[in-house]
Amino acid sequence: MKIRFTGPMGQTMKQYLDLQRSLGFILEDVEYTLDGFDQYLALHFPKVKQVTHKMVTGYLVTTRHLHSSTRCSVLSRIRQFCHFLFHLNPRTYIPQKNLLPPRKTKVRPHIYSEIELKNILRLSRQLGPPGSLVPHTFTTIFSLLWVSGMRISEVVNLNLADVDLEAGVIHIQHTKFSKSRLIPLSSSAIAALFQYRDKRVRYGHSHSSDAPFFVNRLRKRCPSSAIRKAFLRIIQELGIRTAQGGLPRIHDFRHSFATLWLNEFYRCGKDPTAYLPILATYLGHANISSTQVYLHPSLELLQVAGQQFDNYSHKHPTERINHHE
Repeated sequence: MKIRFTGPMGQTMKQYLDLQRSLGFILEDVEYTLDGFDQYLALHFPKVKQVTHKMVTGYLVTTRHLHSSTRCSVLSRIRQFCHFLFHLNPRTYIPQKNLLPPRKTKVRPHIYSEIELKNILRLSRQLGPPGSLVPHTFTTIFSLLWVSGMRISEVVNLNLADVDLEAGVIHIQHTKFSKSRLIPLSSSAIAALFQYRDKRVRYGHSHSSDAPFFVNRLRKRCPSSAIRKAFLRIIQELGIRTAQGGLPRIHDFRHSFATLWLNEFYRCGKDPTAYLPILATYLGHANISSTQVYLHPSLELLQVAGQQFDNYSHKHPTERINHHE
């Protein structure tokens, strides 16, 4: 397993992350970004004592292959770290926000179909090495993301004690906003997780309640970076693309989950406004506005909604007249 923060700013970066995590932030992506910056400094500025303009702009050049949105996120994470450094050393350079061009229009999330999911799971079962727990781990993770709407960070942070299969619930403790919640599971999801847990035992992994539920070959917590990398390979092999021709993200499972539930509300004749607070709670959102970002109704769904409104207006003509008045 790679040892991070071995460069000239490594120890200070660890202090920064420890401080932020003590406030409840997970910061997995921040850790990845800062480690990359630290490696760059180790290679080009091995004796650095303070961050300068040249160091930041030089590192940003190495990110040119990334999407503009990702590059802006990288810059933002470095800026926050430099704000922390400024309190330790007022001579620290704090990068301006305009060091990079503005973010391009955000890519519309991809809503996975059931056929695409089946193909993703089919290829995940073929992941190597043969005879290892790896294909079972990835298949179970992708399935759980599909049926639960969980964030990938929430999935990888699950411990054995968090997955109560006897009660049929998952206890999310490491959330984006440090809020805990319970996620009820369907009978099929419980059966799949039972199967993975049994396989996990047969492969000799720890039974301790604080042991990670999803593990890699090194008997460590399965990192989200490895999951994303495997997922990307599968997506590329299947040729799945977004409406703009780009590669879908693993985070789009969360968008798919919310949108499919919205479809279900309409098809069952339920009032979406009454059920959105429930969906928001399920996804771990503090308000409905955050949940609405994940809802992407299809043309078919809009037609169903229009028909339901038309039926309602014909049943309640008086309300319609009063509304227009």
